[in-house]
Amino acid sequence: MFLNREEAGILLASKVGKIRGLKSPIVVAIPRGGIVVGNIVSRILQIPLFPLVVKKITAPQNPELALGAVGTGGIAYWDERILEKIKLSQEEKEMLLRQTIESVRAREEKLGAAKINVSGRDVIIVDDGVATGSTAVAASMILKKLHAEKIILATPVISKLTKKEILKYFTTIVLVLLPRDFSAVGQFYQEFPQIEDEEVKEILKSK
Repeated sequence: MFLNREEAGILLASKVGKIRGLKSPIVVAIPRGGIVVGNIVSRILQIPLFPLVVKKITAPQNPELALGAVGTGGIAYWDERILEKIKLSQEEKEMLLRQTIESVRAREEKLGAAKINVSGRDVIIVDDGVATGSTAVAASMILKKLHAEKIILATPVISKLTKKEILKYFTTIVLVLLPRDFSAVGQFYQEFPQIEDEEVKEILKSK
């Protein structure tokens, strides 16, 4: 268990720092919690930090259930296993996608998130934890479309099952904890406060 996101970032940076031969690497962090962890990794390893807004597409009747995720440019990832169970119509999928894309654009505008130039560079995606993997996979798909070279997922904690399922989307996955029992990212932190947009903006402004 980690004390907080800052401690998790320090431990994660020590793992990422062992990777050799990266080409013009950058840290791409998922707001909001991923920005705190990514900032530590960026600072310790002296690698530039950029935000990448990705939001989960959630079920209409259950906001806690992630059906997939979407990010910059409307690039979406759908979790087909979940979709098979809840049987959404094409119209419902399109409506959910439109709503989430609007939310992504609003968040990008609020944070002042500019388009990232990752072409020909190795990218380290950082989040504070990975439960279903939807957000991380959507981020990977976006970065591939933007012509990133190696795409590395770096996270303090990821469930064992999720790692196995999403590994194919990344060059490698760097982690600190790999628990079998995983219900929520927050269970692996003693302190897990809600990160506000203002804190994210302050971190990005300082880079």
